[in-house]
Amino acid sequence: MTLRESPIFKTKESIFTICLVTFEAVTISILEGIVIMNHLGLVQNCRPDSIGEGVSESDLIYHSLFIISQVFQVILCVDALNQRNTAQLCALITFGLLVVGNYAGIQLQQHVILENAVCGNEDFWQPVESRWTDNLFGMNLAKIFYRDIMRPIEYTIIALIPSFFIVLALLGWRLRKQFAWDNYRNFSADMRIRNALITTSLLLTLLKLDFFFVFSFAAQLIPSQRLRYHDTVTETVLVFVFGGIGLTLALLAVYRENKAAMLAFITGGILSIAYFIYRLVVIARPPQAGYDPYLHTRQFLIFTTVVAAVLVLLTVVVAIRCFWNVKNGLYLFKDDSFHKKKIFGNEQTAIDHDSFDDFEMAGNPTMNASKTLLETEHKQQQQKNQNHNNAMWSIE
Repeated sequence: MTLRESPIFKTKESIFTICLVTFEAVTISILEGIVIMNHLGLVQNCRPDSIGEGVSESDLIYHSLFIISQVFQVILCVDALNQRNTAQLCALITFGLLVVGNYAGIQLQQHVILENAVCGNEDFWQPVESRWTDNLFGMNLAKIFYRDIMRPIEYTIIALIPSFFIVLALLGWRLRKQFAWDNYRNFSADMRIRNALITTSLLLTLLKLDFFFVFSFAAQLIPSQRLRYHDTVTETVLVFVFGGIGLTLALLAVYRENKAAMLAFITGGILSIAYFIYRLVVIARPPQAGYDPYLHTRQFLIFTTVVAAVLVLLTVVVAIRCFWNVKNGLYLFKDDSFHKKKIFGNEQTAIDHDSFDDFEMAGNPTMNASKTLLETEHKQQQQKNQNHNNAMWSIE
C-alpha cells in the first residue's frame, strides 16, 4: 500500500489534520523543553526543604504531562484518521479543548508558586553559578533573569494552544462529514447491531481517555511524601496498579465479550468514582489550621480529578450498555458472521461517500463486519442484472 492509499493521507483534510497535530506536538514540546531547562537552571541554585523539593518535583511532573499530552493527541489523531472513527474524532477535539488548553493556563501559575515556594526564601538560596551573589539581591536578580526567559515562552504556549485548537476544530468538522455517525448504518440493516457498534466504539474511545487521565492523576501523587499528602507512597502505587488492572480488564471484556469481566470492570469503575469523589473533597477543602499539603498543587489536582471522575462515570454508563447488549446476545466479536470481509470483485464495500475502501473500524480486523443478508442479496441481484446485461450485449 502506497502512502497515498493510507486512510491518514487519503484526503486533504486528513493530511492537514495530521500535519497540524504533529507540528503542534513538536513545537510545544520544544518550547516546554526550554522551560524545563530554565526551571532546572533556577532550582539548582536553591537548597529548599522537603516541601520545596516536592513543589519543584510536581512542577516538573506537570511539564512532563503537558509534553505527554501532546504525544497522546497525535496518537488519538492517527487512530481516528486510520480507523475513520467518529467517536475518536470527537475525543480528539474534546481532548484538545479540555486538556491542553487547561494545562497551558495552569502551568503559568505553577511557575509563580515555584518561584515563591522553592526560591522565595533567602535561607534556601545557595547559588552554584558564579554570576549570582549569595544574598537577597542575587536571588532576586536570578529570579528576574530566568523569569524573563520563561514568561515569554509560557505566554507563547498559551497563545499557540487555542490557535491550534481552532484550526483543529474546523478540520474536525470537515472530517466529521466524511465519516459521520451515519456510516454505521451501512454495517447492518439491523438497528441493534448498528447501535451496538456505536456503543462499543464509544467505550473503546473512553477507555483511551481514561488511560491518560487516571495515570496523570497517579503521576501527580508521586511527590506525596515530600508534600505530606501521605506518609507513604502506598496510595500512589495502588492507583497505578488498580488503574492498569481495570483498563486491561475492560479491554479483555470488550474484545472477548465476557459478561463476568465486564461486570467486574463496572463494579471497579463505580468504586473508583467513589474514590475520586473522596479525593476531590480532601483536596478541595483546605485545613482549618496548620500546614496545607495541597496549597501548591490544589488547582491542577482538582482539574485532573474532576476530569478523571467524569470520564470514568461516562465509561461505566457506556459499559453498562455494552454489558446489556452482550446479555441480550448481540455479539460483535464472537459471531463469525460479522468478521468476514465481503469482497466484490477486487474491491471492498465502502461505508462513506468520500472513501470507497475505508471502514469505520478498519483498524481492528475483528470489527470489519460483514454485510447483512439483505445487503448481500442486493449485491447478488446487481450481479445477476450485470450478467443479464452482458448476455444481452453478447447476443447483440
